[in-house]
Amino acid sequence: MKQIPAVDWRDLETDRNKFLEDLRYALAECGFLILTNAPGLDDAFQQRAFREVRGFFDSPMDFKKESSIANSPYVRGYSLPTPPDSGRGQVIESFQYGFDEAPLCAHDDESQPIHERFFRGPNTWPDSERLPGFKQALNDLNAAYHRLTLQLGELIVESLGEDPAEFRRYFNVDEPYLFASLNHNFSMDAIVPEKRDLVRDEYAKFSSAVTGAHIDGPPFIALLINDRPGLQVVAGEGRWMNAPVTCRTAAGDYNVPVIPGSVIINTGGSLMHLSEGRYSATVHRVNTTMIPDGDTRISMPYFLLPTMEGDLIPFGKSGASTNDDVGYNEGRDRGANAAANLMRTYPKLTGRWWAKEFVALKAAQQQEEKAETEAALKLAAERGDRYHEKSNGS
Repeated sequence: MKQIPAVDWRDLETDRNKFLEDLRYALAECGFLILTNAPGLDDAFQQRAFREVRGFFDSPMDFKKESSIANSPYVRGYSLPTPPDSGRGQVIESFQYGFDEAPLCAHDDESQPIHERFFRGPNTWPDSERLPGFKQALNDLNAAYHRLTLQLGELIVESLGEDPAEFRRYFNVDEPYLFASLNHNFSMDAIVPEKRDLVRDEYAKFSSAVTGAHIDGPPFIALLINDRPGLQVVAGEGRWMNAPVTCRTAAGDYNVPVIPGSVIINTGGSLMHLSEGRYSATVHRVNTTMIPDGDTRISMPYFLLPTMEGDLIPFGKSGASTNDDVGYNEGRDRGANAAANLMRTYPKLTGRWWAKEFVALKAAQQQEEKAETEAALKLAAERGDRYHEKSNGS
């Protein structure tokens, strides 16, 4: 496998069996895929989205801070850049959003499950007079992502040989749980000079705590568009592979392919559980050394989460079961896990609104994440073994 597999959406109309076989191969043998000719996300649409998002991130800091994520308990708004001297492999700022919703209850109403208090609420928008097209562009992106995710979700279940209706057991079209982000990664020259050699050395390793390699635990799948190189995934033979760019927004050569109008899809922990490991969550990272010096990278990931009540019962099964092979045990509080995952990521939000809850939840979340990541790496190693066996002619 020399590159991440591509699946052409147009094959659904001309050769449905080919589409499903390509989908099955990509998810089983890679865990990532490039969906070409993605409906609702063509090049013109993506160009508009990146233009508006760069307009926000290029705005003065005082303006961006008015939309701070700390202003609301509902994980919505702007997050400051990570410190350039932190020793981490990335300098990144971000903006989180979702569907604009009225809260179901007060965020501190402990009579309600934490996921109902945490994930549902209004967005924290910047001033529309300063950025008149930003809100509409994100609402349009959210709607396009949501439609595509629901369509693709049923096709993924079908590719497993199961009834597509099984998908609807866990995903509510009208009241979804989701998390969406705009990420703005800076190149190596944003990291303090005395840390750069360390960061380069860490990226040269397969595994490092510095580089932020991870799986997406709570979601079923994640969708992403990006306008600069940087994304890498562990796929195929178990080595790092470069993902393409889905929208060219700058002149010059990129060191990865550009596939306009495409969308990058990766599997999350929920799909790993529901497929009983047939489709694994895949380890991935952003490699800062790949972003052109003096430039920045925009990515727009979208994570659709399953309903958070009860156990994840694998597709085609009638009862819950313990499944250590994919790091999942019945009885876990999946809503609390998903909330704690984001609380850890956004400490300013957590410190103001969720400090007590995070203290209570973080140990279980870390244990569950560790089990899922180990399961995903084990499945990746098994994929690698299959490749080596084939290459040796056995």
